Amino acid sequence: MAIFTALGTVEGVDPMELSDIFGAPLYDYIDPEAPDTLVSGEGQLNLPFLINDYRVGINDEELLINRQ
Repeated sequence: MAIFTALGTVEGVDPMELSDIFGAPLYDYIDPEAPDTLVSGEGQLNLPFLINDYRVGINDEELLINRQ
């Protein structure tokens, strides 16, 4: 999933190591299928959430990750 890959890049680690860094599996923060189930067809997506020290935002055009 793009979110986990991007967070791995920001942290400088393999995405599979993020659970160790954050102290919990990433699936405890967000269901990786949630964005797909929230939007179908022509709907618009705006999904903000927190993962540890990061504010993650997904919209129709981009994935944003900002450290808090």
